[in-house]
Amino acid sequence: MDQYDVKLEAYYPLGHGNLELLGNPVIAGLAEKYQKNPGQIILRFEIQEGWIVLPKSTNPERIAGNINIFDFALSEDEMERLRGLDTGKGSHDPEEPGKAEWLLENFKVHD
Repeated sequence: MDQYDVKLEAYYPLGHGNLELLGNPVIAGLAEKYQKNPGQIILRFEIQEGWIVLPKSTNPERIAGNINIFDFALSEDEMERLRGLDTGKGSHDPEEPGKAEWLLENFKVHD
């Protein structure tokens, strides 16, 4: 069987504006160190991980900031610290009470 080079796509690469994520002390500390904003730290992390990132904004300042992430690199130690922030859940907790019922009511998941 042939091997496939599968890439992870970060559709909401900034946690859909998750303020808890953007305000995380690890991310804030790296933003200060590199003179970047928290979103730029997250995007740089994702790029260094080899992910395809699709940040969306209509704000020209944010668009420029999203592009301005190639003038620095995170160290392996910093990458490990950022990997350690992963909770294993996306921005929407699938185990949240009532979530399964809401999904079944709003989306066709069975034929």
